[in-house]
Amino acid sequence: IRAAESADEQYGALLDEAHRLAGASPLAGIVRALQCLKCVQFVTALTFAAEVGDFSRFRSGRSITSYFGLAPSESSSAAKKRMGAISRCGCALTRSLLVECSWSALRCSPAKGKACPEPVDVRIRERARTLSARLCSHRRSLVARGMPACKANAATAAELARFMLFLGSEQQSLAAEAS
Repeated sequence: IRAAESADEQYGALLDEAHRLAGASPLAGIVRALQCLKCVQFVTALTFAAEVGDFSRFRSGRSITSYFGLAPSESSSAAKKRMGAISRCGCALTRSLLVECSWSALRCSPAKGKACPEPVDVRIRERARTLSARLCSHRRSLVARGMPACKANAATAAELARFMLFLGSEQQSLAAEAS
């Protein structure tokens, strides 16, 4: 029990330090904006933003899903084209966090809003609310159609990565306009 308490204290200290460092970084606004999405907490937002860095380097949602290994692999020959499991290229930590977030999307309610950290632009908050509702309802529809949970999670994680890219790009644009 003492070891568990010590581990909890160390985790709390590390998390506080991460909050302090993230608040002082140029990615602070993006991390706050990403946390407005349901299922995305501080650690996932910080990891995603740090891995992506400059959000303008990705031109499409396909490029971000491919970057994190959430795009399906392909096996082609002549006229046949078969899609396989996700490629699992890229940062395994970020991909794992996105998949974990997609598990929680199954339990989220599309109707309820999520409190965003302050200060986040109203346009970002509204966009995040809309995207969160789409994410939750899409996850439920995949499972309702009979898709296995692991495949539904991979599809939801890919969609979440695209939404996070979109929100991060918007926040980066707003920050550039303000300065």
